[in-house]
Amino acid sequence: MNLSTRLRAAACRALLGALLLPLAAAATPAAAPAAERAAVAEASPEQLRTLLAERRFDEANALADTLLAAPGLPPAREAEILTIWMKGLFLAGDLAKIPQLEPRVQALAADSGLPAADRAHLLHQLASLYSRVPRFADALAVFSQIETLLGDAPDRQLLDALSAKGAVHAMQGQNAEAIEALHRAEKMGQALGLPENPNLLRNLAGLFIGLGEFDRAIDYARRGEEAQRKQDPPPAPNVRKGMLSVLATAYISAKDFEQGQRWSETAIAFGREHGLPVTAELNNYATLLRDTGRHAEALAIYQELTSQVAPTDAPEIRGVLQKNIGETLVALGRRAEAAGHLQSARELYETADVRPKRLELYPVLIDNLEALGRHAEALAAMREFKALSDETINAESQTRIGQLENAIDLERKEKALAEAEAANELQRAANEALQAGQERARAINIALAASLVALAALLALLWRTVRIRARTTRELSARNEVIEQLSREDALTGLGNRRRLLEVMAEAQATGSLVVMADLDHFKAINDQHGHETGDRALRLFADALRAVARGGDLMVRWGGEEFIWICRGADASRGPALCDRLLRQLRENPLDVGGQPLPVTASLGFVPLPTWPGAAPDWDAALRIADYGVYCSKNAGRDRWTGFTGVDAAPGEAGASPAELEQQGKLKRIGG
Repeated sequence: MNLSTRLRAAACRALLGALLLPLAAAATPAAAPAAERAAVAEASPEQLRTLLAERRFDEANALADTLLAAPGLPPAREAEILTIWMKGLFLAGDLAKIPQLEPRVQALAADSGLPAADRAHLLHQLASLYSRVPRFADALAVFSQIETLLGDAPDRQLLDALSAKGAVHAMQGQNAEAIEALHRAEKMGQALGLPENPNLLRNLAGLFIGLGEFDRAIDYARRGEEAQRKQDPPPAPNVRKGMLSVLATAYISAKDFEQGQRWSETAIAFGREHGLPVTAELNNYATLLRDTGRHAEALAIYQELTSQVAPTDAPEIRGVLQKNIGETLVALGRRAEAAGHLQSARELYETADVRPKRLELYPVLIDNLEALGRHAEALAAMREFKALSDETINAESQTRIGQLENAIDLERKEKALAEAEAANELQRAANEALQAGQERARAINIALAASLVALAALLALLWRTVRIRARTTRELSARNEVIEQLSREDALTGLGNRRRLLEVMAEAQATGSLVVMADLDHFKAINDQHGHETGDRALRLFADALRAVARGGDLMVRWGGEEFIWICRGADASRGPALCDRLLRQLRENPLDVGGQPLPVTASLGFVPLPTWPGAAPDWDAALRIADYGVYCSKNAGRDRWTGFTGVDAAPGEAGASPAELEQQGKLKRIGG
């Protein structure tokens, strides 16, 4: 599934705008001719806005230079001109002036005579330009500068900065930081009493698409689309189209192709109706066709789109298209032709340095190189993939993501319970008011006997209210128990999910266990050649095999994609070979039936005891890295096998050393492989 387009839609568009700086010639002259001074006096920021709205960028640049060169330019007017201009430069993709613009923007940002809100807005445009270069570290530094400038109090500009900051983190694969920033923005909007922010919800949807949390992504995207429809005045057409595209992407990623097609066609029709480019939307639609086995139709759209993408477009956008063409050619059996497109995507992604895209590309690239017999290149690519994956994804970041997701879920549940309790309190107050009114009426109008009858009726009503409230509480409790159970279970395989394992890790429940990591072999090829439905069946088959060989008390988790983790409680490294052989044998003896023909499903395994070193404290991060290294070694040795490791001596060796370095230092002992 193509996550790159979705991450671009959810993250890149989060950055609200951009600006640019004055040319070197923008220094104020000692004396300007009278005609020039008259021209400056007649020019205005509104004219600059008009030129940019009409996309007359060359004229806008000349006018901005003229405006900024005016003698005695007040700081407030200078900030206004720069803000407008940087937005236009972002739209035009004109980034050459950034080195000249930075000092002028920072000088204004340090001017305490300007309102903090104006300075924050100016800095936001600079950060947006940085994100376009891309200079992500600089963009994040500027967003932190905005946070310092505005403080911690809830503020709309701070909310926008946090939303954009989360998007930049997402573009680098820093998912825990992205969730934290976007969740802060969401809570700030609630504290300000604002309606749900469609842009923020869109960013959250894009982030959870990238994390593979598709149900959560759909929820955010649907809420964003609904909130956007209620906006008055309505959003700009390009913003509306972006929301429709993200909603389509969320459904396509979740393999709900009916809804994915509906929203893709809606986004394309809306874009064409308003004269907007629909490159990303057509790309999404082609991906839907590819994922439903209509490869030739998908390839035709991808190839048509190449003529619509200019060399000046962002490299990640061009990389997405090249990867999609290459992946579709692989599915059509045209591997040699695909190799060039995949290599182009690799180079473009490295230029953009958007890590989720690079991580997504490597498995396709490696499988294709192996199929072409280019094993040395495949091995080099696998090593790059391994290094980038280790740098981007680790147990600490995964734990933090799980904790943040748990916090978000807990807040929602507490809010739902509070609302239910409030409803109960309102019902109780209404019952009490009814009781008081009835008692007063009967005291005046009826005798003691009638009062006794009324009291009996009232007691019955109160008893009924108590029963209703008790039943409501039970139903809420039962519903929350179901939600809790589902939130810890992978919907496709029925195994535990990442959140379940993260809870075990946080509670140190698996100390004295064997950690086995498994990665299905050639899973991408199964998807490409037989379709995603067959790929899902392969994942379920592996899960069934794992259940068949696991022992009572073991924990089995789908860690993500085609990667699984098996926690064998009470087992040590000596049990690893027998347990892994049993799983591999179960897979070999039970191939997948595809059209009446057997399709082998194999896996590469890696295992390590926890704790890894005798006498040392359990280190989940190290154990998962070492097990992952074992998987890498098994794949490098030919796949369909296992490789184990156990610690030597009582100390784990040099802090921060990779598993390969620890093995070379003699701190890890290899078992099998």
